[in-house]
Amino acid sequence: MENIFSKGAEDSDPRFFQNKIECEWFSTRQAAKYLSISENALRIMVYRGQIASYKIGRRLRFKFSDCQKLFLKKEF
Repeated sequence: MENIFSKGAEDSDPRFFQNKIECEWFSTRQAAKYLSISENALRIMVYRGQIASYKIGRRLRFKFSDCQKLFLKKEF
């Protein structure tokens, strides 16, 4: 019987770690917390066009990648 937890198991099967779930979308609260700013400041940035936002239903959502780019730029 083959041991699936052997050292080579993760090397032989590229799908071994593909079930990792990542949060693609942030709510206003999550994005503001990630950027270390207030929710109101984030809404002002949306109004000024400084960050991309997406309206899903009645809520604003932010892509993690957009927040990360803004965080790395530090233009706010």
